[in-house]
Amino acid sequence: MPLNRKQAIKTIFLLALCVLLPLRACSQSIIDKEHKDLFRIFMQLSDDGKPDVFSVHAAKYEQYLLDHQLVTEYYKIRTNEGFYYVNHNLLIPAIEVAKQMEEMMKENHDTAHHYLVTGLWGDIQKAMRTPLADSIYQQALIEVGDRDPKFTMLTHISLAQVNHLSDPKKSVEWANRALSEAERLNNLEFRSRSLGIKAYVLFMTGEKDEFEATALQYQQVKDEYNELVANKTVGYQILDTHYDNVIDVAKKAFSGDFKEAHKLAQTNHLNVERQLVIFRLHGMEGSYAKDQSIKKLTWWLTILTCLYIFVYFMGRRRLMKKIWKRSDELRVALEKADAANQMKASFIRSMSHEIRTPLNAINGFTGILCDDEGQLSENEKADIKERITSSSEAITIIINELLEVAANESVTLDLNDLTPVKINNLCRQAEALAEEHNDKGLEISFTSELDDDFAIRSNDEIVMRILKKILSNALKFTAEGSIELHAAQHGQYIDISVTDTGVGIPEDKHGIIFDNFVKLDEFKDGVGLGLSISRRLAKLLGGDITIDNSYKKGSRFILQLPVIN
Repeated sequence: MPLNRKQAIKTIFLLALCVLLPLRACSQSIIDKEHKDLFRIFMQLSDDGKPDVFSVHAAKYEQYLLDHQLVTEYYKIRTNEGFYYVNHNLLIPAIEVAKQMEEMMKENHDTAHHYLVTGLWGDIQKAMRTPLADSIYQQALIEVGDRDPKFTMLTHISLAQVNHLSDPKKSVEWANRALSEAERLNNLEFRSRSLGIKAYVLFMTGEKDEFEATALQYQQVKDEYNELVANKTVGYQILDTHYDNVIDVAKKAFSGDFKEAHKLAQTNHLNVERQLVIFRLHGMEGSYAKDQSIKKLTWWLTILTCLYIFVYFMGRRRLMKKIWKRSDELRVALEKADAANQMKASFIRSMSHEIRTPLNAINGFTGILCDDEGQLSENEKADIKERITSSSEAITIIINELLEVAANESVTLDLNDLTPVKINNLCRQAEALAEEHNDKGLEISFTSELDDDFAIRSNDEIVMRILKKILSNALKFTAEGSIELHAAQHGQYIDISVTDTGVGIPEDKHGIIFDNFVKLDEFKDGVGLGLSISRRLAKLLGGDITIDNSYKKGSRFILQLPVIN
């Protein structure tokens, strides 16, 4: 029987390490106990370990390999550390690993292992969904040559994955290359994996006959593996079941059982983008119903003239394919338009109030000053001028936030933009700025569990912008009491929390508070962009902003920043 998902992942990773990382334990029978233990723990943590625990052990294991001059094994364990970060969507640590490997290879004039770091760069670009992944993977194939067949097959499959939407034909070609090499080596893992991605692509493009032939090959590989298990001769062979569930969905869809196909798509873990599969099912469902109607019609029309039926059917079929394709395109466009209309409605509703109110104040008070014939006292004039200034500043803040939203939609951050940032100094600056706007006499304090010299690589301007917005919210929604700024380190992240004794945020609103134009109190100033901007900026730095659900005396926002030295 095939292994369950968790067992399969562990087994796949073990084989990948034994093949892609040919440790001397795999080529020699003698290996010391310490090496075995380090290797075993590394595999366990790569499967289900937390990032901070995994990173500490990986560093210990890599230092052991360097101390024992196991350079090849070091490079490959280091590469798999980068793969772990990519799989956990920790792209900045993955990039750091790739850069450090490149620097070390350059210092050692090592070109023989450079294909490993190139493959890691390809995985990083694939996770970021950029078109660069294709060319980087192909460069890795040039560098590896014929030295590492397993790495070559894995790269062919990665190329099939990155091209499955943009160029399905090319995706199938890469899958076939991986399949050809896997059959030559009689490797069940890569035979099943290449057939799986190929079957998925054929399902998405609607190639029924080719899909069914590929699905039959896939089942034959599974049967061959099950026979090895039954005979207890499986050895190091493993079966990749990554695409099992989506192939089951495709079989039901091509057979016309769309009800069961939808059920499987909704309840099973597909290991691919679920929404794409569901859209494909909707398209096939409409096609299937229309095909059935056409077949019934052609049956009755055959009595009149076979020639007419043939011409009509072929023309109708071509036309319907164009209509179905256009319907899919229109459905996607309509969904985008609906989202844009909702954003537009929120924007207009917010702007009509937030900009009109200060403008009316400016117009009214300016008219009073212009019509003044000496009847206003100096105190009254000063008060009017202060109100005009306050209204002008409110409009300026709104416009700045709108411009900031527009800028943040396309902004990117290069590692060269990161500089050493002393967290305590930055927090004290933010505290001082908050004190300048503390008109309510709140108690504002800053505490830290970090040393004053402690620094991380980040962007101080962006971090300060985030802290200013969170502290501004705390000042706005806290009538009395205190605001506490606190910094601490938890694993591989720095947590900077802002705790207030204000009105708090209902728990059922925690899921939407970071969306654009969300305001829980329509009578407060602002357009509801501060938190959404802050979260985008935090993610740009590799971190995030969350709400502490356990705190009930007000609100507590936590800014998490990765520790990059």
